[in-house]
Amino acid sequence: MTTPRENPRVSVTQLGQYLVGTPAQRKRIILGQKYPVDPQYLRYPAAAQAITEFLCDGRDEVILRYHQRRLLNAQPESDFDAHRLALCAEALQRCLVAAEGIVARAVASPAEAELSPLEVAGVAINARPEVLLRAVDGQGQMRSGLLKLYFSKHAPLDERAGQYIATVLHRFAEERLEQRGPVDPNLVGVFDVFAGRLFVAPRAQQRRLNDVQLACEEIAERWHLN
Repeated sequence: MTTPRENPRVSVTQLGQYLVGTPAQRKRIILGQKYPVDPQYLRYPAAAQAITEFLCDGRDEVILRYHQRRLLNAQPESDFDAHRLALCAEALQRCLVAAEGIVARAVASPAEAELSPLEVAGVAINARPEVLLRAVDGQGQMRSGLLKLYFSKHAPLDERAGQYIATVLHRFAEERLEQRGPVDPNLVGVFDVFAGRLFVAPRAQQRRLNDVQLACEEIAERWHLN
């Protein structure tokens, strides 16, 4: 195992899965967040970077096809690397199929890496959105939002998890993007790349936010027991 993280933290996507998971799944999520994998074993940074470039640079499919060819033609350094390259290329292919429905009416720009986590019940929730969004509403007012990419070939987000994640992202956007204009729930969401499905922040959020509070309290309590 890697060096454990001292303070409770969880990624926004893992929190969404925690909220709908079984007891065993919740325990695995806490362990996975407390003892994170080495960054070199992360599978999808290259795909996330390519999709972000695609969304922010005019949504030209040539961008995705270029990166897809680059990944498929790269020389892998190991079996894991070969698997990672193939998965990233497949993720870009899935994005090509579903690209039409992703933030079509908004202007996209890369999110700043320094956006601080959202703090809930002593737990740092890492949102790390890939894309910031801006659009003008029907009254001519500038609205803001953000998009998070989710990658998992074999564990797609279900409706409940997607709604939880989008709700937390909306709260994150309200706290971190207030200077960019009021947040529009329609501009806040998580895109499940392999499933080709976008979950947009729901209008009714209080019950879900209460669940998030309780989940974070539970994570904080169990953090030092694992």
